[in-house]
Amino acid sequence: MATVALTNLLAASLGTSTPPTFTLDLSLPARDRWAGALALVAAEHPWDASWLPIFAEHNASLFDHMASSDFAALGAALDAHYPAHADELRGIAGQFGDVYGQVVSYDYLAAWVYYHELAHTTLVQDAAAYARECTGIVAQDAEGRVHHIANMDQSPEAVRNVTLSVRFVRNASAAPVLLGVDWYWFTTGVSRVVSPGLASVQENWRTTTTRTLADVLADAAAGVVPQILLFRDTLLRRPAPPPSFDALVASFRTVRLAAPFFIVAAGVRAGEGVVIARNLTGVDGSRHLGAASGFYLAQTNYDAWLPDPVADPRRTVAERTMSGFGAVVGATEVGLMAAASSYPVHNPHTAYTAYMRAATGTLVAFVRDSMCPENAQDVVVDSRYCQPGRVV
Repeated sequence: MATVALTNLLAASLGTSTPPTFTLDLSLPARDRWAGALALVAAEHPWDASWLPIFAEHNASLFDHMASSDFAALGAALDAHYPAHADELRGIAGQFGDVYGQVVSYDYLAAWVYYHELAHTTLVQDAAAYARECTGIVAQDAEGRVHHIANMDQSPEAVRNVTLSVRFVRNASAAPVLLGVDWYWFTTGVSRVVSPGLASVQENWRTTTTRTLADVLADAAAGVVPQILLFRDTLLRRPAPPPSFDALVASFRTVRLAAPFFIVAAGVRAGEGVVIARNLTGVDGSRHLGAASGFYLAQTNYDAWLPDPVADPRRTVAERTMSGFGAVVGATEVGLMAAASSYPVHNPHTAYTAYMRAATGTLVAFVRDSMCPENAQDVVVDSRYCQPGRVV
């Protein structure tokens, strides 16, 4: 099925919408690259239905427990080691004032760049809230074509309202060198990415290490790459990105991190699919497409060699669904979208879904409804979404 037809069919049948698309021109001065991005959000959603609830929730659970000196230290680390990102971030900070009349400082946004690392520290007030975040499925069809679908599960509901698809180009008239989608784009990074002709990549939250704030600040000062910048910086590396899928995977296996996470990646050739369970310095385990894994890999937020938590069986359901479909149905755009839309793979937290295929340079994203199930016995749902008598 053609991707345009798939977009129209699924958007109509599943009650989804496609996020606005922003083109980031890398040939522009860094401070100007994101000009207009906040205006795209503001055109559809006001401050109190977008950034206000997002910042308020994350302030209460994390950022309110940091000192001003901590924010300044992270801003300085970004300036020292990632100056282009720092300049982009200052441009975004200025847009908050221009578009909304709100003061959102550079140092505050710099802390958001290190959000995943900070959320793995003892600062977090509700660690359980971070346990569920993502699902990724990579599948290979009979002709060796590799497909990839990714769900982003995140609260509050307002993250849907700030999600953008981002086209990275090297001049305004050029074809994109990178395609991404995220609500984290205001950090200057994206967590679901397609590098045409090379790979599609996503991150999944992994909770195996709890660190101190001092540990994270020290890593930031030493230049350890923030998780949210890793994909963009690796795939846009100058003078050239990794030359092959295997080289890309090798770099992801060894780069120093300040927080653990899962990497789900798919390439352009048969067998190019992998899930990597990263720790801070290496790999705790990995799974590869084909052989013992079969025609697909499914990954959520828990080590695959352990059983799913009873309260969150997303991987179990995804695997059962894909196995039931078989490769003829499952390794297609429609089959993967159906698997990603099955409950509880698609759950009240699911903010958006991205279908990606590196061989064709395709990334199609859908903002999802925060639907509440009539029968929630199969999974514990968040009361912020699903309450008795509430219609979403």
